[in-house]
Amino acid sequence: MAWRIEEHVIRGEIDNRVRGRVVGKVWLSGVGQPLILDLKGDCHPDLAGCLLGFENPRATPMPAGPPATRQRGTVGDMTAARKVRVYDVPLSEALAMIKSGGKPPEHMANSLYLEWFSALSGRVVIESADYRLQVSEPAWCFSAEEWAERERLTAEAANPFANSFDQDANEEQEPWDEFRFEQLLRESDLAGEKYRKLMEEYMDHPDRDRIIAHEMGWEGLEEGGDGDEKTLEDDVMADGDDEGDDEDWSFGDRNVHPVAQRARDLLDAWLVDHGEDDGEEEKPGVELMEALMSLRVKVDTHLGFVVEEDRSMEAGMLIAWLKRDLEIANRALAAVELLNDHPAFSVERLSHYRSELFAIREGVLGVIADLREGDGRW
Repeated sequence: MAWRIEEHVIRGEIDNRVRGRVVGKVWLSGVGQPLILDLKGDCHPDLAGCLLGFENPRATPMPAGPPATRQRGTVGDMTAARKVRVYDVPLSEALAMIKSGGKPPEHMANSLYLEWFSALSGRVVIESADYRLQVSEPAWCFSAEEWAERERLTAEAANPFANSFDQDANEEQEPWDEFRFEQLLRESDLAGEKYRKLMEEYMDHPDRDRIIAHEMGWEGLEEGGDGDEKTLEDDVMADGDDEGDDEDWSFGDRNVHPVAQRARDLLDAWLVDHGEDDGEEEKPGVELMEALMSLRVKVDTHLGFVVEEDRSMEAGMLIAWLKRDLEIANRALAAVELLNDHPAFSVERLSHYRSELFAIREGVLGVIADLREGDGRW
């Protein structure tokens, strides 16, 4: 999961003219101060060594302020050459055509894709094929060998679990920090997404499991089984994704963290006000209800480790998860703003949902701060 802000961007600049460092500013509609970026790493070859300027001709106001205006962390993928499909008709018309069984006209285009990881905001993404771009001449460039080596290391990192535990078990290792756990979660998301796409492509192929094992880099499975009827699908489903069950442990009867209780109460209030989902996809408030349900489960699970003082879970992993919970809270706040002018939602109730979500977000930030004080140990 990511905090996606492309629709709220007014303009921005990304500067990678110093090798190994990306700095910049991003101005958001409705936010007084720009985001200040100070990141370790480099852009992809098309932007490496360059100063990039970008402008969004159709920025919309941000419903809630960013978790932090100063973005310190690491570079993810930053490129202006990501290939995407773009509709040749307005989005509303394209969706209507799809709904009626048609196929809207489209073409391939380059898309700007800016991704980074910061301490307070987690994974942040700006992605758009509609921005106006201006790119300077590069101050430096990757050599072919340098980029090939970076691609090799990235490919190796795509199987994080095997790479993490292939080392000698007796070897002294540095404890993981929150950023390394965030990267682990992201790599797990990417691996899960790759697996799902392969399953769709090879679902009915007689040699499906062997092909998928090869594509995923699972050497032990690629050679075939020993008669066990268990399939790759059984093995992989535990990997999960950013909306999955990878961290949903049951705590049974236990104390509930005050922030988690607040999330429970907020969902209960919503259900009292509007009832449960009846399966109507276009029912107003569906996005908010889904976000509230997800937030309730996630913070209850993650803060359960805190309230029970269960130190079997490392602080860095808890922080990485809680950052994702902040993204859900931000998504819920954005969904609240979409209901401002809807007759089914009173100003008073929307104000209540909004204030409770802000309180939950502040509570999660407070827990993150407490966990950080222990320097990765708690």
